[in-house]
Amino acid sequence: MSERAYLRGKATLGSLGAGNHFLEVQEVVEVLAPEEAEAFGLVPGTVCVMIHCGSRGLGHQVCTDYLRELERASARERIELPDRQLACASWAGAAGQRYYGAMVAASNFARANRQVLTGLVRRVFASVAGSSPLELVYDVCHNIAKVERHGGRDLVVHRKGATRSFPGQPVLIPGDMRRASWVLVGLETALERSFGSTCHGAGRVLGRNEAKRRIRVEDLRRELADAGVLVKAGKASLLVEEAPAAYKDVSEVVEVCEGAGLSKRVARLRPLAVLKG
Repeated sequence: MSERAYLRGKATLGSLGAGNHFLEVQEVVEVLAPEEAEAFGLVPGTVCVMIHCGSRGLGHQVCTDYLRELERASARERIELPDRQLACASWAGAAGQRYYGAMVAASNFARANRQVLTGLVRRVFASVAGSSPLELVYDVCHNIAKVERHGGRDLVVHRKGATRSFPGQPVLIPGDMRRASWVLVGLETALERSFGSTCHGAGRVLGRNEAKRRIRVEDLRRELADAGVLVKAGKASLLVEEAPAAYKDVSEVVEVCEGAGLSKRVARLRPLAVLKG
């Protein structure tokens, strides 16, 4: 990693970040797969905390640094690409190996960041409730290249805007601040149809700028309060960018994923309190 990446990550360990990153207190309100829900500890009425954050500025800088290098490498190696954003290099080449090493370091930083946040959340729960029975259900990256075996071959599977959906493993699908998030479980058919992948969120229907043009922050705060959701955001503009109206209905999205044989619905989680950087 570059010195700039180190500097950007140095002071951010244990921080949430902005954009679509969040820390959300939720309640399990519906269980569709009792056996899997029990295995995950998701009992109706249970309080959960879902955290979405990653490698912060360190990971962003790794991406910025290597986009330039991989653009040069793809031209040098005569790799034809339909879009410049798909810059790449051969796995065995020096540039490809350097990028993979830096990306792994960034993912380690992301996991450490979530560990620190989890520890802080447990401390807060203990101070309020006298104990902290929170147990980790799952920790997974949704923007990472993993070396996996599919169809009898070792492949580098890079999930961006997707998350892993391996048979029997939890799948975390955030929704929006008002409606719901979901926990699913991976299916065997996902290995055949999507390299063991499913969606990693509801997906947007409004871009951030369009959301800011259409949605008034006062109306949004009232909407969330009426739904019983306490929200705290660093900036009002950020709150509007992440408004429920800017996202698809996650319950419809996960139903499609289940119908496609990528993942099976286990439990629906209702937002109670949302913290955004």
